[in-house]
Amino acid sequence: MGEYFSDALRTTLTVLFPIIIFFYLGNQEAATGIGVGALLISLTDLPDNRLNKLKNALISIAVFFLTTFLVSQILVFQLWAAIVITFLALLFSMFAVYGQKMGLIGTMALIVCTFVMGLHPARPLYFSGYMLVGGVWYYLVSVIQTLMRPYRSLNHAIFECLLASAAFLKVKAKNYDPTLQLDHQQKEIIKLHIRVNQKHELIRNLLLTDRYAMDPSNRKGRILLDRAGLLIDLYEQLNAVHFDYESIRKSLSKGKSLVLIAGLIRILAEEIEDLGRHVRSVKNIESQSKINSNFTADHASLVAEMAKLDDHQKDFVRNVISNIDEIAKIITSIRKSDLDSIHLPSKEIIEYPLFISSDRFSLKDHLSLKSPIFRFSLRMAICFLFGFILIYQLEASRYSYWLFLTLVIVARPKFSITWKRNFQRLKGSLGGIAIGLLLIYFIKSPAVLLSISAVCLLGFYAFNRINYTLSVMFITPAVILTLGSYHGHFDHIVHDRILFTLIGCAIAIIATYLFPIWDSKQLHQKIKEAADASLKYFLISIDKFQNHNENMARMARKNANLSLSALSESIESASQEPWQSNIKIEYLYQVQVTIYKINAMITSIYLTGERIDLDNKNELMKNIVGNLQLKNEHPVVLESDQNSSNTYRSQDLLQQKLRDIHILSSELTAEYHLNH
Repeated sequence: MGEYFSDALRTTLTVLFPIIIFFYLGNQEAATGIGVGALLISLTDLPDNRLNKLKNALISIAVFFLTTFLVSQILVFQLWAAIVITFLALLFSMFAVYGQKMGLIGTMALIVCTFVMGLHPARPLYFSGYMLVGGVWYYLVSVIQTLMRPYRSLNHAIFECLLASAAFLKVKAKNYDPTLQLDHQQKEIIKLHIRVNQKHELIRNLLLTDRYAMDPSNRKGRILLDRAGLLIDLYEQLNAVHFDYESIRKSLSKGKSLVLIAGLIRILAEEIEDLGRHVRSVKNIESQSKINSNFTADHASLVAEMAKLDDHQKDFVRNVISNIDEIAKIITSIRKSDLDSIHLPSKEIIEYPLFISSDRFSLKDHLSLKSPIFRFSLRMAICFLFGFILIYQLEASRYSYWLFLTLVIVARPKFSITWKRNFQRLKGSLGGIAIGLLLIYFIKSPAVLLSISAVCLLGFYAFNRINYTLSVMFITPAVILTLGSYHGHFDHIVHDRILFTLIGCAIAIIATYLFPIWDSKQLHQKIKEAADASLKYFLISIDKFQNHNENMARMARKNANLSLSALSESIESASQEPWQSNIKIEYLYQVQVTIYKINAMITSIYLTGERIDLDNKNELMKNIVGNLQLKNEHPVVLESDQNSSNTYRSQDLLQQKLRDIHILSSELTAEYHLNH
């Protein structure tokens, strides 16, 4: 929260400074134009490295200026204004073709249209110039901060990744608590798995696209690259081995093993949390390690406890201890920042550009109703056209632009996200209106009300990226207090805020049935894609492919994780669609848990570094491949599988892991064909 608050404070001061200066000088037009320009363009400023941020700034400033100039020029011609802005709704929504950043710029450019409609500037050229100055002013401050602290966003991403990893490990520790239900734990693990992978993806995009950081002569860049690699290694160890926890709980129900294992895992989770609080520095933080006497004592107690166990129990505990030791070793490595200790993941050269998510897409490929982006863009244009028709039928209001603003903010390609945004918008708006009315009732001084609105603006920025409902609850009283202080008629402002917000939300929800994008229709394909990605990861891990190298393995692991994340997001989205009663949600949850377990076992095999003699296990491999291709309608279950899934013999541990994958993949394909 500290990083978000400091960003919010800097942004708030940047926005308010020109407003205060120009109001003091008596130039209200300049204060409004520059303030609005800085306010809106600040929302395009995502965490990024220097070159990407500069590129983002230039595009945003140019798009905002041209949009402001065009819209402000045609506002006097109502029909043309409706036609042009409707076309811009289509055009700016299509920006998403070129990736998340361009999609955000398009969304904010559409919001610029709505603000210009509401402000209706008397001097279009002057106002466009002021908006340009506001955009340049904001990004000047932002880029200077990035030049002064070039790795701030990256260090914060590493910090968040460590916290997510610690949360993931804490949930893993609960698997050894017999009093807790495993089903709930597995669902929680999947959610955290998705979150950690999102953080990894952000780190990759921040670091690997930064030419300065990737320069071999850049010491800080090498340290950060090393830490990023260690984070991946850490998560591999956290995620590497899936055990049959129900059987383990029964097997180790007597004695202290379960308690000691859970305690050691919690200590490591706390250590990762503590590491996160210090890792934003490139200084050596090894001395601050908290893997202390408690960890050492519990570790020794667990080793001593092994003497009381049978051979099968010893093998399991021995594997857990090995896993814990490896995690502790990686944590210690992350704490080291000197170049002599820099971790090299492989003797092979890692081709880092392969791991960057590309934003290079072809617009021509999306000019079809088959494209979700084009379908949504058409929907947005129709919503705007309907909005214009509607407001022309209503009594004229200077705040009717809130209808279009609501549309841009809450309308999303998928029904589930639109529905969620609607509730967040309504809850935040109604809560903010209540706060605003209370402030107006008890405070009569415009100066005090404007000061409170500045504090509310700070709250909006602080929560904008982490809690949309709260951010709306802050910005709503800020808007009411500011407009009311200058225009008066608080009751009229509140009435219009409620009316046009409700109308906008209603249009957005109804419009989701126009050119709909249903995740429930795509689940079949998502399951196949996730299973296929797991198969490719499996084949690389057992050295099935010739010319195997580190790049192929890491890409296969990344794709398997991302495919599972995409499946999980689709399941979550489909569960909120109107006809969710027709969807077998429990089956879908079981599928994602099964694929997660398969990937965990594959990672465990990959980490052993052992080559597998395929000829001796050809039938087993054939069955696994067929299962992961989802071809075996009646999967073969080997006789020995029935009793072997819960044993971990050290002499044949690798074979046992293959059998576990066979069991899991058999369950996956059987469930798949049963439900299709």
